[in-house]
Amino acid sequence: MKVSYNWLKEFVDIDVGFYDLANKLTLSGLEVESVFDVERACFDSLVGEILFKKAIQNGLFLLGVNVVDKQLNIVTSDSHLEIGDKVGVAVAGSNFNGQVKERKFGNYISEGFLLSASELGLEESSSNVLILDSKFKIGTKLKEIEAFNDFILDISITPNRADCLSVLGIAREISVYYNKPIKTKKCKTIKENNNFNVTLDKDCPSYIASNLKVKIATSCFDIRQKLIKCGVRPINNVVDITNYCMLALGQPMHAFDKDKIGNQIIVRNAFKKEHIVALNDNRYELEDDLVIADDKQAIAIAGIMGGKYSQIDESTNHIILESAYFLPDRIRKTSRKLKLSSESSYRFERGVDPNLNEYATYYAIELLQQHANADVIGITKNISTKECKEVEFCIDEVNEFLGSNYEKTKFYQLGFEIKETPTKLIAVIPTYRIDIENMEDIAEEIARIDGYDKLPSTSPCINLSFNQSKDKKDSIREILKLSGISEAVNYSFVNSTILDKLGKNDNILYLKNPLTKEQDCMRNTLFLGLMENLVFNLNHNIKSIALFEIGKIFDLKSEYNALGIIMHGLKPLKWYEQKTAFDFYDLKGAFESFFGLFDCNIEFKSETSCLMHPKKSLKIYNNGHYIGFIGHIHPDIYDIFDIKFLKTSIVYGEILMDSFNAYKNFYFKPLPKFPVVVRDLNIVVDKDEIISDIKKTISYFDFVYSVNLIDVYDMSGKKSLNFRIELYSPSKTLTDLDIERLINEIFLSLNSQFKASIRGIENGL
Repeated sequence: MKVSYNWLKEFVDIDVGFYDLANKLTLSGLEVESVFDVERACFDSLVGEILFKKAIQNGLFLLGVNVVDKQLNIVTSDSHLEIGDKVGVAVAGSNFNGQVKERKFGNYISEGFLLSASELGLEESSSNVLILDSKFKIGTKLKEIEAFNDFILDISITPNRADCLSVLGIAREISVYYNKPIKTKKCKTIKENNNFNVTLDKDCPSYIASNLKVKIATSCFDIRQKLIKCGVRPINNVVDITNYCMLALGQPMHAFDKDKIGNQIIVRNAFKKEHIVALNDNRYELEDDLVIADDKQAIAIAGIMGGKYSQIDESTNHIILESAYFLPDRIRKTSRKLKLSSESSYRFERGVDPNLNEYATYYAIELLQQHANADVIGITKNISTKECKEVEFCIDEVNEFLGSNYEKTKFYQLGFEIKETPTKLIAVIPTYRIDIENMEDIAEEIARIDGYDKLPSTSPCINLSFNQSKDKKDSIREILKLSGISEAVNYSFVNSTILDKLGKNDNILYLKNPLTKEQDCMRNTLFLGLMENLVFNLNHNIKSIALFEIGKIFDLKSEYNALGIIMHGLKPLKWYEQKTAFDFYDLKGAFESFFGLFDCNIEFKSETSCLMHPKKSLKIYNNGHYIGFIGHIHPDIYDIFDIKFLKTSIVYGEILMDSFNAYKNFYFKPLPKFPVVVRDLNIVVDKDEIISDIKKTISYFDFVYSVNLIDVYDMSGKKSLNFRIELYSPSKTLTDLDIERLINEIFLSLNSQFKASIRGIENGL
């Protein structure tokens, strides 16, 4: 969640440095992922006023912009600008992320450019120039204006801390850290007059409908700049105020155009195959989903998104303002089912304060009265107030749990009302703190607020036992790490859309209630996670990548233990070696490095596999059963992961580990008593012959101690192979006659099975 530092100071006095505050929030569980300095992004830009506007060519406009000491001619494509608007100006010759230069547009020269929110770093993309407050003085540097002398914190909020999804929620945390009072606005209570009928569902215990006359306009600069800093796009004053209240207080709100809906609001289950076109212009089919309806049709998907039919537009002058509480499970279910998420659903499905909607209504109405000339016609309240829960705990019990020695006074600093009994303390938990339920939560809270770093360090008391048998996963893991390959650990939940693009969409095990649409099924390969790891490393300019992962993969029938290895780029540089890149043989060697540990019979066969290059991959078999594949990945996969301009290929292999059931039994073997004889056998075979089959045939002969391929030479339709064969007899020294007879037998066998010939003059060599 993004939050403005200046906006926080409106709710609580902060007398510590900004970076000290960010560090305190992070150490207390609200991780500040990034900080954006708005002032630095302004550079030397100034406040300017538009004096004239003239259409020129190709949808462009020539503007006269006053910056006090002179009038500038600036060309823009923004048609929304009007004479008298105050705007941010980067003047030619000044610094704005580099020196600003004049640009020529046909016969016109632009002496700078006008600033949008995206150019100031406040949002990712902007289509229009940011219009400033009309009260800003012309020629003032933007960085000297309070609104731009600000920091934006991007805070990671854990799912259990829904109370912190607002500026007020973060301010409450700060008030507890530094023992500062919260500054909340006192709003005038409005009596109910029931002039608008509202019918509720059991999953909507509270609902307030306010009937208001309004005037639609552009929001004031203060509201717009706060929304933009928090990542919300301004629309108009009414919609902006509902979003403003959501960000400020944590209460999602929605406004309906009263003239477009009927005379009542009904919160109900959607009818079978009922449809609604939402504000995102998408059409959704509903069934048993909670909706807001009038007497004719559904006008909003409850807690998620309003309907296009009843939206606020420039002609709106009469609205119904909704402020409600929906049960989190109901909103979460519909959001997952429709694959539709919004700022409102993000808060409702995590848990909004059930007692907040009445105060939020008064807060919003006062803002509408100030900025939209709102006139209250009536208000209908259906409110179900929730009581605060109480948690009993003993101080000694908390200290024993944490290994701490907190005094009683410390518990009064948690921001909860504390009651005392002769033996225990009772914490009265505010309704917005849905995460506090028991003594352990109280213990976590006091440790978090005081600082985990202040807890004393103690050694764990556990019984250690030595297990001689090592798990096969650990054995493989140890060998691969010693080989210089790093281990990766990824989620088992993956995106079915990407699996479909990869051609791995058979027997997918889908999740009934996925956390996100990007994690809607269980992985059936380790490739996706390792590929995303590789892309992450490439994007961070890491040139040498060798990763493995050991984990489970799933299909509709069962789950399997798998190992995946991925390699790319240059091998780690050593002083005694030249620069070389990871290739197929490095990958094959990584797998072969641990095959010897197990009682297995591994074969590599030239067969195509999904994901892999059809000409540069092999399938792996153990005792005749398929267990995996290795090779170069298919070129089409590069586009799926948006990988471009690689100088070397990506190699990948994956095997099922369940076939490695037993370790190989190792026995002592004495050194040879008689001499080992070495002979080279040079043969020529067809290019399609598999070298491993030839090597296996040679190994079957008596007295063959070892066989190694030491040279390959490509010819026209043929290939020349040089095998180095070590011969040994455990009972005697082999004579020249024995050796010659054995080599002849080997050659005749190769000639019969593979049509091999001796390399020589007849082969043109």
